[in-house]
Amino acid sequence: MPSPAPTESGDGEDLVDDRSGAGHDYGSDEDELGSLDSNDSTLRSVSFRSLRDTNHLERGISIVWPTDPTGAELELSTLLEPDELAPLFAGAQWAGTRVWHAAIRGMRYMEEEHGDAMAAGASLLELGCGLGVPGMVWHRLGGTAVLTDQESIMSQLRGNLASNFGGSLASGGGGGGGPTIDTQPLSWSRDEVRRLLRDTGRPGGFDYVLNCDCVYEPLYGKSWELLVEVVDELLRINPGCVVVSSVERRTADGIDDFVDRMRQCVAVAGVERVLKDQERKLEIFVTRGHVDQ
Repeated sequence: MPSPAPTESGDGEDLVDDRSGAGHDYGSDEDELGSLDSNDSTLRSVSFRSLRDTNHLERGISIVWPTDPTGAELELSTLLEPDELAPLFAGAQWAGTRVWHAAIRGMRYMEEEHGDAMAAGASLLELGCGLGVPGMVWHRLGGTAVLTDQESIMSQLRGNLASNFGGSLASGGGGGGGPTIDTQPLSWSRDEVRRLLRDTGRPGGFDYVLNCDCVYEPLYGKSWELLVEVVDELLRINPGCVVVSSVERRTADGIDDFVDRMRQCVAVAGVERVLKDQERKLEIFVTRGHVDQ
């Protein structure tokens, strides 16, 4: 579904530009699950707006990344298609309509540490992307991005990409012609990783892999075990790939088990925690392969 314009939605209803955060159902600063609102200190200089209809129901969000040379808004629909509403609270479908603290901080880390490679067109694979804000920002700042998540939320993601990046959407393959952005369904398994690389024309894998807030057992169960398999396979294919995991710590989140399992993988040379934000309970881990092989 195309994202709504700041002044009117696709069906002609006026939208409200909510800059105050008052009455915001996007999650407060103290939100246990850690989604953003427009007053959130995690955003700092990131411009964030909630787009609402005349009933003050959210229909989308708008984000401007502070270093985006275009200064253009990313306008993203947060609406699910009718056939996606039934499992609204079934993990990925609901989480895929939120922007999480870990996603903003994860993208900020990518820019701080790998900004030169990004600006030079390096490739990024985003796993469990949800709305896909980090991958979209990566592309806006010069890189090639492939955003992946479950097939069940692909319609929303494809619509948002089409409305924001129509001119640079990948038409198949990972060849030349400048940086592109694409979205692909990906169920977490080694076979699916190999299928994805074939479909995107990237037999040698990606330069970077990012996953943000993909580990939280009360919402996702032990799906992190499958995420570990995916990371191990990506590093087996490209040991030089840098895998960044940005997470928010919560009660019984399963993150320690996830990190321990990653360290046991054959293709993993090491996992390092590179950031710990105690105020926001955010942590970032970098996983690397055996580049000397």
